[in-house]
Amino acid sequence: MTTPWPALEKGSGILKSAASAWHDFAVVTTLSPWALVKAELPEPHAVILAPNLKRETLESLRERVRGASMIVGVGSGLSMDTAKYLAKTENAALAQVLTTSSNNACFTRTAWTFEGSARIPEREVPIPRQLILDYRILMHAPARMNQAGAAEILCSHTSLFDWRIAHEAGVDVQWDEELYRSTQDELDRLDDYAPAIGAGECNAFVEIIEVGAKFARGFTTHPKARFNSGSEHILAWALEQQSGRRLIHGEAVNLGILLMAHIQGNNPGRAADVIRAAKMRFQPEQLGITWPIVEGIVMRLPEFARNVPWHTIVTEFDRREGGRRDLASRFAAARDYVERLGLVN
Repeated sequence: MTTPWPALEKGSGILKSAASAWHDFAVVTTLSPWALVKAELPEPHAVILAPNLKRETLESLRERVRGASMIVGVGSGLSMDTAKYLAKTENAALAQVLTTSSNNACFTRTAWTFEGSARIPEREVPIPRQLILDYRILMHAPARMNQAGAAEILCSHTSLFDWRIAHEAGVDVQWDEELYRSTQDELDRLDDYAPAIGAGECNAFVEIIEVGAKFARGFTTHPKARFNSGSEHILAWALEQQSGRRLIHGEAVNLGILLMAHIQGNNPGRAADVIRAAKMRFQPEQLGITWPIVEGIVMRLPEFARNVPWHTIVTEFDRREGGRRDLASRFAAARDYVERLGLVN
């Protein structure tokens, strides 16, 4: 029997009451989120400022949380994945306090870690005991970060395509027509509230998070299903890992969505309309990188993708004769398309 995910505890000023019964807990966070929440929490057993997701770093942190009955992630992906890893390895309960809508890390049972250049998933992390969203804290995050979270819904535009081609190739990807349809429904709804995301409205940022909560069940029951991450995430991760820059995850995903949708022949204009309406950034110069860097990473993407156990369109380029030449040709056309989209103000 699958353990149910907790309901999202949400509201303005809710954190203090939601955390009032906590004891013997350790906090994993980063500087800005910790400054926002520390006055709202009881005294923690320990506070860890998460530095990175290298396995050796994570292992070195275990001693500092030992004895805590619960690990609390406060912040976004780095804090939450660190908290998930420590909760699993130290056999502790887990709670997550969301401070932005920038990604859906709190709704998955995988903590992504690194060994050298390899991206290593730590699977079957605990389902959180609590998920807390305080609107006052959410609206302290830069609008750019909150807006970028819409990419974690829009990525289904390309990942559903990848999921289908894997299924048609005979790969065991837990194909489920109902999950495919419900995910497509969420993509269609995103069209409607993308302008509110672009306007910086709190209710739109909350909606991004609530969609992540809906997806949590699918992540748990269908761990092999690529309904919400595929080739666009593989490219985004490669950009994050190999560009030498700290990128906002959703913005890297946006660039991945546009390029991969064009490479797939999968209506990139639909994705571009949502990105523009939500005022999300996607051009390399907005992310702090260059097109030559992107091109080099895309052309090495088949090798990078071998470290990710997913069958996507990138797999197809790696396996078929002439695939690399085809990828190069399709990337050139995709780059031209994205460049002509211009900048989002």
